[in-house]
Amino acid sequence: MQNMLLVLSGILFVLAVFPGIGPQNLNTASHGIRKNHHYAVATTCFIADGLLIILGGVGLKLSNSHLIITIINIIGIAFILFYLFIKIKRLFGSHEKYKISPQMDSLNTSITRAIALTWLNPLVFMDTIVILGGAASHYYNNDWYLFMLGAIIGDFIWQFGLVSLCSKFSYKLNNVKVWVSLDSFTIIVTSYVLYKTIYLVMH
Repeated sequence: MQNMLLVLSGILFVLAVFPGIGPQNLNTASHGIRKNHHYAVATTCFIADGLLIILGGVGLKLSNSHLIITIINIIGIAFILFYLFIKIKRLFGSHEKYKISPQMDSLNTSITRAIALTWLNPLVFMDTIVILGGAASHYYNNDWYLFMLGAIIGDFIWQFGLVSLCSKFSYKLNNVKVWVSLDSFTIIVTSYVLYKTIYLVMH
């Protein structure tokens, strides 16, 4: 039971941090809505995210430095605060720019863009290495492996769940109200992640 809870913690942590309107997720959602190589894009993002998740978790674990871990967590808290500010500001701004273009892309273009929006996107590095890696550093031995397994499962659920839902309900999702609702939900969940991150640093 304890092992399942640790895996579930990793899943929920990723599902709390990764969702939201960012370059990678918006690109993935747009491919789902247009049904344009959407599963290839989801697979690409999952593999790219997975490598960063492992890199961040293993790197911080091997460093075994309380100072580095504390600094990483503080950077993560600062980023979450900035991220929340941007989300709240965007919520009260214009969402028309989130309307999805009907343009179709080739498979190579779709995969290349997905990789670029993952590995050249500082938001993804902050999510996978700083925030998730920092959170994973609080787990030890077998607990660490279970949390990291949960994180990778969580990313799989997010990537393929996102394109599946966007594809199935594409005729309804290209709607400004949908993006506003997603931003609102992201603000609530991210606020909880901020609380949990601060709690981990303080204890």
